[in-house]
Amino acid sequence: MSLNKRTADLGVERSPLRKLIWLLVTATLCTAPESSVALKIGSDDWQLHGFLSQGFTYTSDNQVFGDSRNGSVDFTEIGMTGSVRLLPSLLISAQGLYRRAGESDRQGLRLDFAQADYSISLLDAAATLGVRAGRVKVPLGLYNDTRDVIWTRPSVLLPQSIYFDTLGLRQAMISADGGIVYGRYKYGNHRFSAEFLAAHPQYNTGGATEFLTGIQDAPGSVGGRPALIGRAVYEWMGGRGRLMFSAVDLDLDFKSTSPLIPSGKIKAFYPLFSAQYNAERFSVTAEYGWIDSRRSGFVPRPLKNTSESFYVQGEYRFAARWTAVLRYDVFHANRNDANGRDSAALTGLPRHRFYTEDLMLGARWEFLRNCLIAAEYHRINGTAWLSTRDNPDLLQGGGEPNWDLFALMLSYRF
Repeated sequence: MSLNKRTADLGVERSPLRKLIWLLVTATLCTAPESSVALKIGSDDWQLHGFLSQGFTYTSDNQVFGDSRNGSVDFTEIGMTGSVRLLPSLLISAQGLYRRAGESDRQGLRLDFAQADYSISLLDAAATLGVRAGRVKVPLGLYNDTRDVIWTRPSVLLPQSIYFDTLGLRQAMISADGGIVYGRYKYGNHRFSAEFLAAHPQYNTGGATEFLTGIQDAPGSVGGRPALIGRAVYEWMGGRGRLMFSAVDLDLDFKSTSPLIPSGKIKAFYPLFSAQYNAERFSVTAEYGWIDSRRSGFVPRPLKNTSESFYVQGEYRFAARWTAVLRYDVFHANRNDANGRDSAALTGLPRHRFYTEDLMLGARWEFLRNCLIAAEYHRINGTAWLSTRDNPDLLQGGGEPNWDLFALMLSYRF
């Protein structure tokens, strides 16, 4: 029996009534007395945690995570995470997740990650060397391997120029089947770490195959050699300052199942530079990257392209349990055609399909130790990171270039 069928059998469906029920359940848990929700399950050797988050999106135009023009509650994240330390140096952890996010994520129930982590201490515990294996978290940028739940990300939506949730790439980006070798070294107030991954991401979930091939409803699957991903990190004073460099190298085969579209090759290289400064009351964060891609075989001639992604973000903790966030986020589908004029002339699509500029203002309130509510307003110009599954009119040249997005999420955790 498939996971999706099991999900349906459990009664977790997409109807507005069931989404409303989840929202009411979350609200009920969060309005209970704090002493009754401050749960702790586990010991030093094993832990069990979970979360239930219900979101709401509303847009003036276009669609994000369902029918957001009429207000959508089709944005749900429910997870259970467990870990057990079998040996002082061996930790086993896994997370099961149910997630729906409009048409961009209909996978439902899935194994988010399941990994064994073995590490040893060296140089009088100043250094650590380790290996992780299984379905491992992908080390990329500041937020990718901590994006599971809203408690570990700064806003309801991460910067979409970098993390691509609305394009349905979350599952392909968050974990992969393979292994990671990592090391850490601490010297005074300085900490250095590096991770190297060789693994197979979940390319054939969500919109990953469409994104990689550039073909709508791509008839086939993507595979090939393992992805090679690395991340190097420097931290100062326990994380007050952080500098990172991440890189993704892909060499993939597209195997077509349609006689109308031939099979082909996809190569991509994605470097990402990250920086963050954390003070007592405020944080400043920025990330910049680009994707060099080359497609051949299933296109008339080899197609090369370089995209561009960056954002600048500020967070201000202005009161106990209250945080405000301001972010400017930019994505160019072609770095050499930032306004989309040349791409529009080549494809016949409107210019707004090839860029997005997003100015966001948000706030979050942890009104109980185990409950929070987050809200944010986005003023957006462009539609490059919108899902065509949620917005099929974009394929016919539709869509509104200037639009507003409001997102809200209520979350309970234990």
